[in-house]
Amino acid sequence: MTILNRTESFYCADHPSLLWEMTICQSLANGESAYAKALAEPASYGNLVGKYLQESSALPAQPESIIEVGGGYGSLMAGLLTVLQPKKLTMVDISNFLLKQQQQTLKDSQAEFICQDIFSFLPTLRQPVDLLIANEIIADFPTATGIEQKLLRPRLEKAESFNPVPPENLNKLDADELLNEVARLIATYRLDITDLPDFFNLNLGALHFIEQLAKTDIQRIFITEHGADTELPYPFSIQLRTYERLDKNPRQVKLKDHDEYTIRFDHLEAAARKLGFIVRRFHLMDLLQVRFDDEINYLLTTGRPTTEEQEILLEFYEHVAEYQGMLLIAREGD
Repeated sequence: MTILNRTESFYCADHPSLLWEMTICQSLANGESAYAKALAEPASYGNLVGKYLQESSALPAQPESIIEVGGGYGSLMAGLLTVLQPKKLTMVDISNFLLKQQQQTLKDSQAEFICQDIFSFLPTLRQPVDLLIANEIIADFPTATGIEQKLLRPRLEKAESFNPVPPENLNKLDADELLNEVARLIATYRLDITDLPDFFNLNLGALHFIEQLAKTDIQRIFITEHGADTELPYPFSIQLRTYERLDKNPRQVKLKDHDEYTIRFDHLEAAARKLGFIVRRFHLMDLLQVRFDDEINYLLTTGRPTTEEQEILLEFYEHVAEYQGMLLIAREGD
């Protein structure tokens, strides 16, 4: 039976913690962290993201408006503000607790902090936005799990007759209605499911997110997450072969008091392109410019660190191997 995996109850609790999971953002909260030694030029993650956006999307140093969704402890934005100085900065999060952490981290900025679900926030936007950041959060969006191929196939033939389900109504659907929404998304965006097992998972909320973004006047969207279909850049594609997934089925990631699912980025790309976005995919190793030298070659080849520092480096490389990202750029005139 198809079931919807959700995570809101964890983040809306009194004291949600992000320290039970290793995030790239927190690992590189500043350029002095132990993990930053994995980079060719140590810097904070936010600083590197800001420079990447300037180089890849012509984002000006003083954009009119930036929004970050699910900003955690505010680390990414703190680093980003060393490169970019937006005239308006908005932090949106469903967690009051985490918003307070962001307020403390960004106390010297003039940011606006909004406690709201992103799916209810996006329809309220009335002005153009230069950049929206969704870093390491879309795996928390609702995921349809346990979808049975043989039950889905007959619905794909009549999927055009199914009306889109608003994201806020997902939790009201029974298993039959949920399967209809899965069929609508797959048929509408011609998503490839031929390489998926008999029972598979679909990043439903992430696809709804792309649909909602297409209705806004946001010029750039920066997205990163654990990927279900990640291809490693050379030379890591040789040393880290064991970390490549056997199939592209979004897998369950069990965390404290909630589960996430990795993201099938080619599905998001297909939806984004059909909705009119220019899409640029990247592996996070390329954005971070992780170093590759004799020491790293030895660690990745043998998997045998001899010092605590090398243990940290190996942990970081094994973790970042799964991360990929996508930059969506609105076409002029759209």
